[in-house]
Amino acid sequence: MSKLNLKPWVSILLAAVAHSAWSAEAELTAVVMLKSDVGADAPHPIDSALLAQLQAQAGIPLKWTGNTRTQAQILQLPEGTPRDAARTIARRLGKVEGVLWAEIEGGADIEPEAFDAAESRAPITEIVIKLRGQLQGAPAPATVDMLSAAAGSGLSPTHAVTGAWVYRLARAIPLADAQTLEKRLESLPSVAYADPVTYANAQAARAAYVVTPNDPYFPEMWYLKSGTDAAAGSANLQSAWTLTKGSADITVAVLDSGILFDPTHPDLENRLIYEDELQTAIVGWDMVTKTAWARDGNPRDPIPKDEGSWRSRGYCTSDPNSWLYKAVNSNWHGSHVAGTIGAATDNGAGVSGVDWFAGIEPVRVLAACGGTLYDIADGISWAAGKDGVPGTTVNGRPAQVINMSLGGAGGTCPDVYQEAIDFALAQGATVVVSAGNDSKNTKNFRPANCRGVITVAAIGPDGDLAKFGATTGSNFGAQVTLAAPGGELIKKREHGVISTTNGSKRRPSEDEMNYSWYQGTSMAAPVVSGTVSLMLAADARHLLTPAKIREILTTTARPFPENSSCAKTHKGQCGAGIVDAYAAVKAVVALQ
Repeated sequence: MSKLNLKPWVSILLAAVAHSAWSAEAELTAVVMLKSDVGADAPHPIDSALLAQLQAQAGIPLKWTGNTRTQAQILQLPEGTPRDAARTIARRLGKVEGVLWAEIEGGADIEPEAFDAAESRAPITEIVIKLRGQLQGAPAPATVDMLSAAAGSGLSPTHAVTGAWVYRLARAIPLADAQTLEKRLESLPSVAYADPVTYANAQAARAAYVVTPNDPYFPEMWYLKSGTDAAAGSANLQSAWTLTKGSADITVAVLDSGILFDPTHPDLENRLIYEDELQTAIVGWDMVTKTAWARDGNPRDPIPKDEGSWRSRGYCTSDPNSWLYKAVNSNWHGSHVAGTIGAATDNGAGVSGVDWFAGIEPVRVLAACGGTLYDIADGISWAAGKDGVPGTTVNGRPAQVINMSLGGAGGTCPDVYQEAIDFALAQGATVVVSAGNDSKNTKNFRPANCRGVITVAAIGPDGDLAKFGATTGSNFGAQVTLAAPGGELIKKREHGVISTTNGSKRRPSEDEMNYSWYQGTSMAAPVVSGTVSLMLAADARHLLTPAKIREILTTTARPFPENSSCAKTHKGQCGAGIVDAYAAVKAVVALQ
């Protein structure tokens, strides 16, 4: 990360600001997360010496105006700072030693757009509340009464999550009402934050020299190809494998529906991390709290097996307008994602993974009725090695990469998500998330809109933003970091992404292990996660940080085809370009 001695940069930036047309939009702020502030319990002014350092890095005055609820520092930029200059400032601030991430907020064009509360697709029945100074122990009855009075509704504490408690509401309420309740609670001096519990769903919408593995499906895996005949939307993996095929020392956590284990998919069997020589236990965790959803007869446990995500009509909710109401079959989503990252490669069977050797660490956060906000947040914390996550023992093999091919609409990033993400980043874990499949702006989709994550949009073989159906396709927006191949089955099957699944419509069957073509930003995110694990494998001097990885991915990304929507109507909304695994790994090798 950069130190100071930035006089030339300061002069250039000031000149750029002076000669740009001033914007009439609302004032912009830089939100900066310091590694030293991760887990801080109380807001506090930024150290004056550090503020001076950040101002020197930015080249313009910065005024401290407060903290976010997760203790990031809010710095106001001078009135009229152009947005392009502000984004440049954020990139520079993000390189200062001790800064986990820096992002620009404010201005008319990034205010959250109005959205229908029905987009949350489920009524709110729970809320996560963190009290200042309360790190453990059940809330006292007087505290519960105080919170209930402020909320205007009865609240009942049910269980702890990392640093907070989950409360059940006296009755289910619409999201709009829950957001009002959230504001009431957060107005209390004793409340750090309050997050209504929404539910995430899986985000699948049903060099001259190259390395060619002998897996029979590889010829159809367009998204891994290199060379002159490669599709415009390919991630250029065949060339990347000439530099590295990965390392068993790297661990990639897959926060999803669990894994096909016992019975185990043969193309995943040697990629899991085993606790014992008999391979009867794997490293991972089942974070699903709700027993009826988990289908394994108990809440959280150390067996992250995918029990099947099927459900009958009305199993999850009695609301016929909810996406949770309809009957669905099991889709083995977590195994499909895991196979894209690291299916056994060059073994003469099945498909090829992006990384040939990295260990896959399944963390089950999605089940029959999707996933709760608190299970997902605790899954992030556990994967990154946090001690004291309720219902778990500490992860002895913290992940360097965390893949989350999940999410949904619901407004701004919940504080409980952001707090967990900041912890993971502070531990050196890179967090990769899918942008979503609704053909909408990512600003209201979480965790795609959380700070510090690598948000991935999906493209098809032609290198353009992927369409999944008549009205669905990859999300886009300012939060998108870059794009990666995610498939486009609307055109033909072979334009999808093929990976490890099971033929059973309910519980996993040992006799029905197979491969399926899927599409979605769920399929794009693991391509990037696998690329990150290759970058880490090539980092012999251990120079990479999550911020440096993000920088390399964006600066080495290929431009979108000139006639694509990402280069025209969605210009600036599909990220920095198309992930190029070879260029990214080559940039890491050059650092060594």
